[in-house]
Amino acid sequence: MSNSPIQRPLADKKKIHSKDQFELCYLRHQYIRKVKYNPTQEEMRPYIKISNKFARNTYFTYKNLFEVIGFTVADLESIAQVHLVSFLGLFAIEQSPEKYEDFIDLYKHNNDDQDPSENNILDKNKANFTLFLKQRMEDVVRVCRQKARNIKGQTTDSFFVFVGSKRPPRILRNLLEHHEKLGFKKLDIAIYKSIKKRVKPENEEFFFFDNKYYVCVPTEQKSLDLVDFSGANMDPYDNIHNMDPERIYFDSQEQEYWQNKKNQFNSWTAQERAKLMKIFINRYKDNSSYSDEVKAAKKLLKTLEI
Repeated sequence: MSNSPIQRPLADKKKIHSKDQFELCYLRHQYIRKVKYNPTQEEMRPYIKISNKFARNTYFTYKNLFEVIGFTVADLESIAQVHLVSFLGLFAIEQSPEKYEDFIDLYKHNNDDQDPSENNILDKNKANFTLFLKQRMEDVVRVCRQKARNIKGQTTDSFFVFVGSKRPPRILRNLLEHHEKLGFKKLDIAIYKSIKKRVKPENEEFFFFDNKYYVCVPTEQKSLDLVDFSGANMDPYDNIHNMDPERIYFDSQEQEYWQNKKNQFNSWTAQERAKLMKIFINRYKDNSSYSDEVKAAKKLLKTLEI
């Protein structure tokens, strides 16, 4: 391990929240602050394949969630590497003399009193890192869900729960369409929460209880798109700077046409305008599609006092 000491800033005593310090939450800042050195690229290289694989799997499992946050695959890979630094600095087997000695004793017991090689120690660290990173990626998803609620004002942790006695498939999303063929059935969310409260599993999305597997599979969440912005009167293409030339031309022609009509109407006498309003009201008073227009015409007719 590299022995170049570094000093990381101490954490505030008060508990942080994802709303204010989002990055520190998903990076598990208390871990990274305790690491007193940065491992070299050579030290990290044996773990990078594991790190990147977990990052990609996590991203594509919760793709719509990360799109809301603005994360890409590269972001998840970078986050995973930060957790690798924490692991090497705090949880690698060499960092705990007691655990290191226990591992040596167990290895020698199982291998005719032979000492483990560097590769054996590396394999043990890889296995431990795999479990460590799985937990950290679950933390990332949890914190991102909290952040997404602040962004969209709605929950993003929608999921289906499946229960069955057979071991779940490697790709859990297959349960969404083929759960019956795989020997699973859907479980009511209320029942699942009741069981989870009683069991208190470490991993709430996948656990074994009473000879049954309980699996939570997240459903896709719709990310914000152009329709959402249009419905909120925020269509970017309503801005003249984003319009294509053809639309700008026809819009200007339409505005000119209706402005001419308005000028013509205003040039009429009150009697002429009232006559037009009465014709319009009589023609469309029974047509529900023009209810707002008829109301407006009646109000305008009253102002003319004819």
